[in-house]
Amino acid sequence: MKEYDSNLPLVVIHVPKTAGVSVRGIYKSWYSDGLLFHYYDAVKGAMPQKYDLVGMHSNERPVAVYGHFNKARGFGVEHYYPDAKQFVTILRDPFERAVSAYFYLRKQGREASRIPDGDLREYVLGPRVSILNQFPCEVTMDNYQEIIESLFIEVGVTEHLDESMARIANKIHKEYQPGTLLHLNATERDQSMIPADLKEEFMANKQLDYAIYNYVRAKYD
Repeated sequence: MKEYDSNLPLVVIHVPKTAGVSVRGIYKSWYSDGLLFHYYDAVKGAMPQKYDLVGMHSNERPVAVYGHFNKARGFGVEHYYPDAKQFVTILRDPFERAVSAYFYLRKQGREASRIPDGDLREYVLGPRVSILNQFPCEVTMDNYQEIIESLFIEVGVTEHLDESMARIANKIHKEYQPGTLLHLNATERDQSMIPADLKEEFMANKQLDYAIYNYVRAKYD
């Protein structure tokens, strides 16, 4: 993947339900008040704040913007920072992530309209759960490898989270002590609600999501 350019701000894409709350504290320790947040406020119905990343960034005070980017909901990278040059993110098995997101939304009781009739199958097979919505540009079967290698400094996976954070730290010249991550914001799930055939159907429905995930996962396995 590409080398980190300390002269440019960093965009950290927090894909929902990929341990983003757990690793956020690590980034805060790295960037201090230079860590800016990009989250939709579901309570107020407010879109994320937009920052002048280039104007705020310097080698003495590096800037990173961290949060949920989702082009399907109008606050994707291209909507806010179309000129961004370098990214970091962490992925997770797409099915496990989709199921976790479903149970999280049900538990929170917010944005209930995003859960179709409370049905797990309809939710995970729908377009909203795709990781393609978080990427900084249009992703296809033909270009996903090029996008990962040319735009991302590092892409981690939750299944190798400690190693992922160590690799990210090394690339952006930060210190990380393995074993220091706390497991935060975990969501319990009712396994009886997950049909035995649902993952197979999901994988057939989300082939590009799995191509991206497997490509990254292979770098760790």
